[in-house]
Amino acid sequence: MPTITVACAPLALIERKRIALGFTRVLKGLGADPVHCMVFFAPLPLDCVFSAGMPLPSIDRNGQPAQFHVRITLSEARDRLAQQALADGLYNGLRGSYSEAFIYLQFDPIAPEQVFYSAGAALINAGSLQGSTGS
Repeated sequence: MPTITVACAPLALIERKRIALGFTRVLKGLGADPVHCMVFFAPLPLDCVFSAGMPLPSIDRNGQPAQFHVRITLSEARDRLAQQALADGLYNGLRGSYSEAFIYLQFDPIAPEQVFYSAGAALINAGSLQGSTGS
């Protein structure tokens, strides 16, 4: 169950949907079940990211996001090549619309046994046979 959290300047719903669909297509292309792919958006307020002690702008002169911080949580079983393919796909998806933005991608590998979800009344452990797809 890969999850992606995108922190950037606030985006309109239609733009968040476009990014989420693009990311889901990348994940599906790499063999993940789209139903198990979740994309979260977190607003990146002005002056909350610093580099060398100086604030980095979260929006550019045109009001577009100037930076994207993307955290990808996925199964620790995914090797470096799988991570590189996913990073390339996500990067290219953002770069197409935000060619001047700073893009930071970070992987947080996790054991499927550490993930729980509910698709109804039952709590499912992603490490169990029921939840092993798309881990």
